[in-house]
Amino acid sequence: KGIIENLPFALQSKVDAKAIEDARYLHDLGKVLIPAEVLNKPGKLDDKETKIMHTHSELSYELLKNSGLNEKTLKLIRNHHQHAKRTGYPWVDQNFNADLNLQILSVADKYSALTEKRTYKEPMNAKQALTIIYQDVKEDKLHPFVFRALVNYAQQTQTVNNNVCL
Repeated sequence: KGIIENLPFALQSKVDAKAIEDARYLHDLGKVLIPAEVLNKPGKLDDKETKIMHTHSELSYELLKNSGLNEKTLKLIRNHHQHAKRTGYPWVDQNFNADLNLQILSVADKYSALTEKRTYKEPMNAKQALTIIYQDVKEDKLHPFVFRALVNYAQQTQTVNNNVCL
């Protein structure tokens, strides 16, 4: 929601906030089917484990495809680790379009993963995470306006958190 609110007004009208909101809650549902020893491994995954982990987005889609969710939301869930260059996962064909909605969901997921503590890593601060994500902009995997909206949101959140601590 914070990213959407920080987009230029002309882009905000192109966003399906409901689809993103629904996908936000459900995109990792497939992780319930990932073996705990892979999901909670306290270190780097090997190639086999990475392949297993990469199935979670398609598993999420499969679990939800008959749930009554609209197709746009289901596609967001399935493709939340994909981007404009089509080098993410799962596999997509040449007709795939990483639209604005997918870019918002994907970058929010990535930022969250980088800034939260996980079993295999300590959390990064906002500046470290944004530096990593900026590489996606440089590689044309993420639209600069979406990145700028994330930066603005992160700055607002940091300001709020700093003021709460005072």
